[in-house]
Amino acid sequence: MRIAHTRSGAEGSDEVIVAELDTKGVLVSWPRALGFVDAFRLNDGGRQIPDPLILRDGDGWLTLVEGYTVGASATPLGHSLERLRYSRAIHAGANGVDYVGVNGMTSEIDGLAKWAKRVPVTTQLTLGEEGKGIEDVSVVAKNLDSLPLGGPLDLKLETSFSHNPTPKGGVFTISTALLVRTRSTELESWQTHQQTHRMMQDLMCLVYGKPCGSRLISVMREDDLVLPLTDERRYWRDAYQPSFGRTTDPDRQLTGDDDPLFFLDEANADLVAEWLSEYSYWSRPTWIAMSALFHHTLPVESRLLQIAVALEALGHAIAKKANPDKKVPGTYEALLKKIFDFLGYEPDAVVGEGGSRDSWCKAFNQAYKGVKHADNDLTEGREAWIRAREGLTSIFHGAAERQRRASRPMSVADSGKRV
Repeated sequence: MRIAHTRSGAEGSDEVIVAELDTKGVLVSWPRALGFVDAFRLNDGGRQIPDPLILRDGDGWLTLVEGYTVGASATPLGHSLERLRYSRAIHAGANGVDYVGVNGMTSEIDGLAKWAKRVPVTTQLTLGEEGKGIEDVSVVAKNLDSLPLGGPLDLKLETSFSHNPTPKGGVFTISTALLVRTRSTELESWQTHQQTHRMMQDLMCLVYGKPCGSRLISVMREDDLVLPLTDERRYWRDAYQPSFGRTTDPDRQLTGDDDPLFFLDEANADLVAEWLSEYSYWSRPTWIAMSALFHHTLPVESRLLQIAVALEALGHAIAKKANPDKKVPGTYEALLKKIFDFLGYEPDAVVGEGGSRDSWCKAFNQAYKGVKHADNDLTEGREAWIRAREGLTSIFHGAAERQRRASRPMSVADSGKRV
């Protein structure tokens, strides 16, 4: 909670407001010295709220963006309280910029460090003579060179660590993170940067087959630097946006025992860069499909519907990518078959041992119609669950091939085992 000053109104009066950061964004409580009638009019929808809203307090400047009113209360005594909600907050400089456009954005994604095999801490044990006991332990924290992945915003992976030299309960700790950072020479919209980070979150969900949370860490604008800098250093402002990336339930977060379907060093670097660049093709199917991982309480019929729509979007994207200038023809089953054609094999984890692409596509389409159309017999619950799982697995295989296809594709035996 921040108690801050703001400039508002035509007369530029200095007012005090309360800004509370919560799971929905920022809730602003704004006391106003208005008459009862004027205060009541705050609820008529005609109020143009400040966006951005610039605040300042003892901790610095706070820029609130994307706001809307949530109502006002008033009394006949001339006191009123207006409430506004903003989707994000940036601990900004003193220039009053709106941060609708940014030059850089940083996020953190669960599972990324393990997938990229980049941790800035190494441990070494020294044993006593003849291997008797541990003589000493050396723990070294040192940031690694940034790892460029490419894409339209020059995405890089950068290590980070923090250390509190004062032990707590006799325990020394070093916290590490692998950050996703995008940069642009010119100001790009917030959404343009955010969509690249979203593609990385979807990629992590695909390679683990589990929900991977994502959090906004900081943003940067070249015109919001306190002092002009001549080198590569920039001020990265702390930022907060709960809706930036999908969050996971605490009991479903990744653990150290979760292994990805493939690692970054097994992937084709050029194809990873293409993944980041081709947002228009792959964001729709992956966003729809990965949402099913996060919504684990969905009824099996809804889960099947969601994954079926994602498969249709994936088949359409594959066909459109192959022939951008042609209209994508064909039935739903034909779009499913394009996914198998792209894979170049028929995974046992999808079609079953001894099964075939054509028979699976027909059976999946029938199960899909059973939950989609009321004039069809409702698909039995267990079959709906199995078909949804198989459909999601085929998307995992497609993602793996999309990143790994270089000198050799993933073998059928290896892919089936790891899925």
